[in-house]
Amino acid sequence: MMTASERNQINLMIVNDSPYMIELLRDLLSSENNIKIVETARDGLEALRKVRHLKLDVILLDLEMPNMDGLSFIETVMKEKKVSIIVVSNYNKSGAKIILDSLELGAVDFVAVPQDDGEILQNLKRILVSKIETASRSNPDVLVPRAISKLRPTIIKNSASDETASKVVVIGASTGAPHVITNILREIPKDISAGFLIVQHMSKEFVSSFAERLDEVSQLHVRQAAENDLIQDGVALLAPGDVHMEVASSRRIKLNHGPKRFGVRPSVNVTMVSASEAFGANAIGILLSGMGQDGAFGMKMIKKRLGVTLAQSKSSSVVFGMAKSASELNAVDKMVDADELAQEIIKVVKQDV
Repeated sequence: MMTASERNQINLMIVNDSPYMIELLRDLLSSENNIKIVETARDGLEALRKVRHLKLDVILLDLEMPNMDGLSFIETVMKEKKVSIIVVSNYNKSGAKIILDSLELGAVDFVAVPQDDGEILQNLKRILVSKIETASRSNPDVLVPRAISKLRPTIIKNSASDETASKVVVIGASTGAPHVITNILREIPKDISAGFLIVQHMSKEFVSSFAERLDEVSQLHVRQAAENDLIQDGVALLAPGDVHMEVASSRRIKLNHGPKRFGVRPSVNVTMVSASEAFGANAIGILLSGMGQDGAFGMKMIKKRLGVTLAQSKSSSVVFGMAKSASELNAVDKMVDADELAQEIIKVVKQDV
Protein backbone atom coordinates (compact mmCIF):
# COMPACT_ATOMS: atom_id res chain seq x y z
CA MET A 1 0.00 0.00 0.00
CA MET A 2 1.28 3.49 -0.89
CA THR A 3 2.04 5.90 1.92
CA ALA A 4 0.50 9.39 1.96
CA SER A 5 3.88 10.92 1.01
CA GLU A 6 4.19 8.54 -1.95
CA ARG A 7 0.70 9.46 -3.16
CA ASN A 8 1.64 13.16 -3.04
CA GLN A 9 5.03 12.60 -4.64
CA ILE A 10 5.74 14.43 -7.89
CA ASN A 11 7.62 12.24 -10.36
CA LEU A 12 9.97 14.42 -12.38
CA MET A 13 12.17 13.97 -15.43
CA ILE A 14 14.99 16.34 -16.45
CA VAL A 15 15.81 16.60 -20.15
CA ASN A 16 18.94 18.67 -20.77
CA ASP A 17 22.14 18.13 -22.77
CA SER A 18 24.24 19.91 -20.14
CA PRO A 19 25.54 17.68 -17.30
CA TYR A 20 26.06 20.87 -15.29
CA MET A 21 22.40 21.87 -15.64
CA ILE A 22 21.18 18.40 -14.74
CA GLU A 23 23.29 18.45 -11.57
CA LEU A 24 22.26 22.02 -10.76
CA LEU A 25 18.57 21.10 -11.00
CA ARG A 26 19.20 17.94 -8.94
CA ASP A 27 20.91 20.01 -6.22
CA LEU A 28 18.18 22.64 -6.17
CA LEU A 29 15.40 20.08 -5.84
CA SER A 30 17.14 17.45 -3.68
CA SER A 31 15.80 18.83 -0.40
CA GLU A 32 12.17 18.77 -1.59
CA ASN A 33 10.63 15.63 -0.10
CA ASN A 34 7.60 15.73 -2.40
CA ILE A 35 9.65 15.91 -5.64
CA LYS A 36 11.44 12.82 -6.94
CA ILE A 37 13.69 12.94 -10.00
CA VAL A 38 12.97 9.53 -11.51
CA GLU A 39 14.93 9.92 -14.76
CA THR A 40 17.16 12.19 -16.83
CA ALA A 41 17.90 12.38 -20.56
CA ARG A 42 20.49 14.23 -22.65
CA ASP A 43 18.32 14.97 -25.68
CA GLY A 44 14.79 14.69 -27.01
CA LEU A 45 15.23 11.28 -28.64
CA GLU A 46 16.55 9.69 -25.46
CA ALA A 47 13.76 11.35 -23.48
CA LEU A 48 11.14 10.10 -25.92
CA ARG A 49 12.33 6.51 -25.55
CA LYS A 50 12.26 6.75 -21.76
CA VAL A 51 9.03 8.70 -21.29
CA ARG A 52 6.98 5.98 -22.97
CA HIS A 53 7.76 3.63 -20.08
CA LEU A 54 7.54 6.04 -17.16
CA LYS A 55 4.75 7.42 -15.00
CA LEU A 56 5.64 11.10 -14.96
CA ASP A 57 3.94 14.17 -13.53
CA VAL A 58 6.30 16.86 -14.82
CA ILE A 59 9.18 17.19 -17.30
CA LEU A 60 11.80 19.95 -17.02
CA LEU A 61 12.90 20.50 -20.61
CA ASP A 62 15.72 22.36 -22.29
CA LEU A 63 15.14 23.60 -25.85
CA GLU A 64 18.49 23.58 -27.64
CA MET A 65 19.70 19.95 -27.69
CA PRO A 66 21.29 17.57 -30.25
CA ASN A 67 19.42 14.78 -32.08
CA MET A 68 15.98 16.09 -31.13
CA ASP A 69 15.48 19.64 -29.88
CA GLY A 70 12.98 20.65 -27.21
CA LEU A 71 10.33 22.01 -29.58
CA SER A 72 10.36 18.78 -31.62
CA PHE A 73 10.12 16.76 -28.40
CA ILE A 74 7.08 18.73 -27.16
CA GLU A 75 5.37 18.38 -30.54
CA THR A 76 5.98 14.61 -30.61
CA VAL A 77 5.29 13.68 -27.01
CA MET A 78 2.05 15.68 -26.81
CA LYS A 79 0.65 13.54 -29.62
CA GLU A 80 1.53 10.33 -27.80
CA LYS A 81 1.35 10.94 -24.07
CA LYS A 82 0.10 14.16 -22.51
CA VAL A 83 2.40 15.31 -19.70
CA SER A 84 3.01 18.65 -18.00
CA ILE A 85 6.16 20.20 -19.47
CA ILE A 86 8.03 23.16 -18.00
CA VAL A 87 10.66 24.67 -20.27
CA VAL A 88 13.81 25.43 -18.26
CA SER A 89 16.19 27.46 -20.38
CA ASN A 90 18.83 30.16 -20.23
CA TYR A 91 17.06 32.01 -23.03
CA ASN A 92 16.41 35.63 -22.12
CA LYS A 93 14.60 38.38 -24.00
CA SER A 94 16.53 37.63 -27.20
CA GLY A 95 15.11 34.10 -27.21
CA ALA A 96 11.58 34.99 -26.17
CA LYS A 97 9.99 33.88 -29.45
CA ILE A 98 11.19 30.30 -29.08
CA ILE A 99 9.80 30.24 -25.53
CA LEU A 100 6.43 31.41 -26.86
CA ASP A 101 6.64 28.72 -29.55
CA SER A 102 7.05 26.10 -26.81
CA LEU A 103 3.88 27.35 -25.07
CA GLU A 104 1.90 27.19 -28.32
CA LEU A 105 3.10 23.62 -28.85
CA GLY A 106 1.90 22.48 -25.42
CA ALA A 107 4.35 23.40 -22.63
CA VAL A 108 2.46 24.63 -19.58
CA ASP A 109 5.11 27.05 -18.29
CA PHE A 110 8.72 28.18 -18.51
CA VAL A 111 11.55 29.19 -16.20
CA ALA A 112 14.45 31.37 -17.31
CA VAL A 113 17.72 30.16 -15.77
CA PRO A 114 19.86 33.05 -14.43
CA GLN A 115 23.63 33.28 -14.15
CA ASP A 116 25.37 31.28 -11.42
CA ASP A 117 24.85 33.35 -8.28
CA GLY A 118 23.96 31.96 -4.86
CA GLU A 119 21.14 34.37 -4.02
CA ILE A 120 19.72 34.22 -7.54
CA LEU A 121 19.85 30.41 -7.52
CA GLN A 122 17.89 30.32 -4.25
CA ASN A 123 15.25 32.45 -5.94
CA LEU A 124 15.36 30.05 -8.91
CA LYS A 125 14.72 27.15 -6.53
CA ARG A 126 11.67 28.89 -5.07
CA ILE A 127 10.29 29.60 -8.55
CA LEU A 128 11.02 26.07 -9.78
CA VAL A 129 9.35 24.37 -6.82
CA SER A 130 6.28 26.58 -7.12
CA LYS A 131 5.93 25.95 -10.86
CA ILE A 132 6.56 22.20 -10.50
CA GLU A 133 3.85 21.93 -7.84
CA THR A 134 1.43 23.92 -9.99
CA ALA A 135 2.24 21.87 -13.11
CA SER A 136 1.77 18.62 -11.21
CA ARG A 137 -1.81 19.67 -10.46
CA SER A 138 -2.48 20.84 -14.01
CA ASN A 139 -4.53 19.10 -16.66
CA PRO A 140 -2.34 18.69 -19.79
CA ASP A 141 -5.13 16.78 -21.53
CA VAL A 142 -6.88 20.07 -22.34
CA LEU A 143 -3.88 21.45 -24.22
CA VAL A 144 -4.49 21.48 -27.96
CA PRO A 145 -1.02 22.06 -29.45
CA ARG A 146 -1.01 24.42 -32.40
CA ALA A 147 1.50 24.00 -35.20
CA ILE A 148 3.93 26.90 -35.42
CA SER A 149 3.54 28.60 -38.77
CA LYS A 150 6.70 30.12 -40.19
CA LEU A 151 4.62 32.13 -42.67
CA ARG A 152 2.27 34.45 -40.83
CA PRO A 153 -0.25 36.10 -43.17
CA THR A 154 -0.46 39.88 -43.10
CA ILE A 155 -3.61 40.94 -41.25
CA ILE A 156 -5.31 44.15 -42.31
CA LYS A 157 -6.26 46.14 -39.22
CA ASN A 158 -8.49 49.17 -38.81
CA SER A 159 -6.84 52.45 -37.93
CA ALA A 160 -6.89 52.98 -34.19
CA SER A 161 -9.59 55.42 -33.11
CA ASP A 162 -8.66 58.62 -31.29
CA GLU A 163 -11.79 58.27 -29.15
CA THR A 164 -12.05 56.58 -25.79
CA ALA A 165 -13.69 53.16 -25.78
CA SER A 166 -17.11 52.99 -24.16
CA LYS A 167 -16.57 49.39 -23.03
CA VAL A 168 -13.53 47.52 -21.75
CA VAL A 169 -12.76 43.79 -21.61
CA VAL A 170 -10.24 42.88 -18.88
CA ILE A 171 -8.62 39.45 -19.26
CA GLY A 172 -6.75 37.94 -16.29
CA ALA A 173 -4.53 34.93 -16.89
CA SER A 174 -1.67 32.83 -15.55
CA THR A 175 -0.33 29.28 -15.99
CA GLY A 176 -1.73 27.51 -19.03
CA ALA A 177 -3.37 30.64 -20.46
CA PRO A 178 -1.07 32.19 -23.11
CA HIS A 179 -2.35 29.89 -25.87
CA VAL A 180 -5.95 30.62 -24.79
CA ILE A 181 -5.34 34.37 -25.04
CA THR A 182 -3.79 33.83 -28.48
CA ASN A 183 -6.80 31.86 -29.68
CA ILE A 184 -9.28 34.41 -28.28
CA LEU A 185 -7.57 37.31 -30.04
CA ARG A 186 -7.45 35.39 -33.33
CA GLU A 187 -11.27 35.45 -33.35
CA ILE A 188 -12.06 38.97 -32.14
CA PRO A 189 -13.11 41.16 -35.11
CA LYS A 190 -11.24 44.39 -35.78
CA ASP A 191 -14.42 46.48 -35.58
CA ILE A 192 -15.36 45.36 -32.07
CA SER A 193 -16.68 48.22 -29.93
CA ALA A 194 -14.46 47.68 -26.91
CA GLY A 195 -10.93 48.11 -25.70
CA PHE A 196 -9.03 45.16 -24.21
CA LEU A 197 -6.72 45.00 -21.19
CA ILE A 198 -4.73 41.80 -20.63
CA VAL A 199 -2.93 40.87 -17.43
CA GLN A 200 -0.87 37.69 -17.93
CA HIS A 201 1.42 36.57 -15.11
CA MET A 202 4.69 36.34 -17.05
CA SER A 203 8.36 37.23 -16.59
CA LYS A 204 8.92 40.83 -17.65
CA GLU A 205 11.56 39.81 -20.22
CA PHE A 206 8.91 38.09 -22.32
CA VAL A 207 5.94 40.46 -22.20
CA SER A 208 6.90 42.67 -25.15
CA SER A 209 7.54 39.60 -27.33
CA PHE A 210 4.20 38.13 -26.26
CA ALA A 211 2.49 41.39 -27.25
CA GLU A 212 4.22 41.26 -30.64
CA ARG A 213 3.12 37.64 -31.12
CA LEU A 214 -0.48 38.53 -30.27
CA ASP A 215 -0.38 41.51 -32.63
CA GLU A 216 0.77 39.20 -35.46
CA VAL A 217 -2.24 36.89 -35.14
CA SER A 218 -4.94 39.39 -34.15
CA GLN A 219 -7.06 41.87 -36.09
CA LEU A 220 -6.78 44.11 -33.04
CA HIS A 221 -3.81 46.39 -32.42
CA VAL A 222 -1.92 44.67 -29.58
CA ARG A 223 0.97 46.26 -27.70
CA GLN A 224 2.52 46.44 -24.27
CA ALA A 225 0.80 49.16 -22.25
CA ALA A 226 2.57 52.43 -21.57
CA GLU A 227 1.84 55.23 -19.12
CA ASN A 228 -1.15 57.38 -20.15
CA ASP A 229 -2.27 55.04 -22.96
CA LEU A 230 -5.89 55.68 -23.92
CA ILE A 231 -8.24 52.69 -23.85
CA GLN A 232 -9.61 52.54 -27.40
CA ASP A 233 -11.89 50.31 -29.48
CA GLY A 234 -9.98 47.64 -31.35
CA VAL A 235 -6.84 48.01 -29.21
CA ALA A 236 -5.52 45.46 -26.70
CA LEU A 237 -3.01 46.60 -24.08
CA LEU A 238 -0.87 44.01 -22.29
CA ALA A 239 0.30 44.79 -18.74
CA PRO A 240 4.10 45.16 -18.57
CA GLY A 241 5.99 42.71 -16.37
CA ASP A 242 6.43 43.54 -12.68
CA VAL A 243 4.17 46.62 -12.91
CA HIS A 244 0.53 47.08 -11.91
CA MET A 245 -1.71 48.38 -14.72
CA GLU A 246 -4.49 50.65 -13.40
CA VAL A 247 -7.32 52.41 -15.21
CA ALA A 248 -7.67 56.06 -14.27
CA SER A 249 -11.03 57.87 -14.21
CA SER A 250 -10.00 59.43 -17.54
CA ARG A 251 -9.90 55.86 -18.94
CA ARG A 252 -6.19 56.11 -19.47
CA ILE A 253 -3.56 53.68 -18.21
CA LYS A 254 -1.56 54.37 -15.06
CA LEU A 255 1.41 52.11 -14.26
CA ASN A 256 2.80 51.72 -10.76
CA HIS A 257 5.25 49.60 -8.78
CA GLY A 258 3.03 49.26 -5.74
CA PRO A 259 3.21 46.21 -3.45
CA LYS A 260 2.46 42.79 -4.90
CA ARG A 261 -1.09 41.52 -4.47
CA PHE A 262 -1.44 37.81 -3.68
CA GLY A 263 2.29 37.61 -4.39
CA VAL A 264 2.03 38.92 -7.97
CA ARG A 265 2.71 42.10 -9.90
CA PRO A 266 1.01 42.90 -12.24
CA SER A 267 -2.15 41.97 -10.41
CA VAL A 268 -5.40 41.15 -12.19
CA ASN A 269 -7.28 42.54 -9.20
CA VAL A 270 -5.67 45.97 -9.55
CA THR A 271 -6.66 46.26 -13.20
CA MET A 272 -10.17 44.85 -12.78
CA VAL A 273 -11.09 46.94 -9.74
CA SER A 274 -9.90 50.18 -11.34
CA ALA A 275 -11.61 49.27 -14.64
CA SER A 276 -14.87 48.66 -12.80
CA GLU A 277 -14.59 52.11 -11.20
CA ALA A 278 -13.86 53.85 -14.52
CA PHE A 279 -16.31 51.93 -16.74
CA GLY A 280 -19.04 50.78 -14.33
CA ALA A 281 -21.52 48.45 -16.03
CA ASN A 282 -19.49 48.71 -19.25
CA ALA A 283 -16.63 46.64 -17.79
CA ILE A 284 -16.39 42.97 -18.74
CA GLY A 285 -14.17 40.65 -16.69
CA ILE A 286 -12.62 37.42 -17.99
CA LEU A 287 -10.58 34.97 -15.88
CA LEU A 288 -8.59 32.22 -17.56
CA SER A 289 -6.43 29.28 -16.47
CA GLY A 290 -4.09 29.92 -13.57
CA MET A 291 -3.21 29.07 -9.98
CA GLY A 292 -4.19 31.22 -7.03
CA GLN A 293 -6.79 33.84 -6.15
CA ASP A 294 -5.70 36.87 -8.19
CA GLY A 295 -8.67 38.28 -10.09
CA ALA A 296 -11.43 36.86 -7.88
CA PHE A 297 -11.99 40.14 -6.00
CA GLY A 298 -11.68 42.11 -9.23
CA MET A 299 -14.40 39.99 -10.83
CA LYS A 300 -16.58 40.56 -7.78
CA MET A 301 -16.19 44.33 -8.13
CA ILE A 302 -17.04 44.22 -11.83
CA LYS A 303 -20.14 42.15 -11.09
CA LYS A 304 -21.10 44.44 -8.18
CA ARG A 305 -21.02 47.42 -10.55
CA LEU A 306 -23.31 45.50 -12.96
CA GLY A 307 -20.62 44.52 -15.45
CA VAL A 308 -20.49 40.99 -16.93
CA THR A 309 -18.03 38.33 -15.75
CA LEU A 310 -16.95 35.16 -17.58
CA ALA A 311 -14.45 32.49 -16.55
CA GLN A 312 -12.78 29.59 -18.29
CA SER A 313 -14.43 26.28 -17.41
CA LYS A 314 -12.71 23.67 -15.28
CA SER A 315 -12.90 21.09 -18.06
CA SER A 316 -10.94 23.33 -20.45
CA SER A 317 -8.44 24.81 -17.96
CA VAL A 318 -4.88 23.60 -17.56
CA VAL A 319 -5.02 24.96 -13.99
CA PHE A 320 -8.45 25.65 -12.47
CA GLY A 321 -7.48 27.99 -9.65
CA MET A 322 -8.17 31.67 -10.36
CA ALA A 323 -11.52 30.96 -11.98
CA LYS A 324 -12.43 28.59 -9.15
CA SER A 325 -11.66 31.27 -6.54
CA ALA A 326 -13.88 33.76 -8.38
CA SER A 327 -16.66 31.20 -8.65
CA GLU A 328 -16.49 30.54 -4.92
CA LEU A 329 -17.05 34.28 -4.37
CA ASN A 330 -20.15 34.08 -6.60
CA ALA A 331 -18.35 36.52 -8.91
CA VAL A 332 -18.77 34.62 -12.20
CA ASP A 333 -21.85 35.07 -14.37
CA LYS A 334 -20.95 32.19 -16.69
CA MET A 335 -18.33 29.47 -17.02
CA VAL A 336 -17.28 29.03 -20.65
CA ASP A 337 -15.10 26.48 -22.46
CA ALA A 338 -11.87 27.92 -23.84
CA ASP A 339 -12.81 27.47 -27.49
CA GLU A 340 -16.11 29.34 -26.98
CA LEU A 341 -14.77 32.33 -25.05
CA ALA A 342 -14.13 34.59 -28.04
CA GLN A 343 -17.68 34.27 -29.35
CA GLU A 344 -19.08 34.77 -25.85
CA ILE A 345 -17.02 37.94 -25.43
CA ILE A 346 -18.27 39.25 -28.79
CA LYS A 347 -21.86 38.54 -27.75
CA VAL A 348 -21.48 40.30 -24.40
CA VAL A 349 -19.83 43.36 -25.97
CA LYS A 350 -22.74 43.71 -28.40
CA GLN A 351 -25.29 43.73 -25.58
CA ASP A 352 -26.69 47.12 -24.60
CA VAL A 353 -26.16 48.08 -21.00
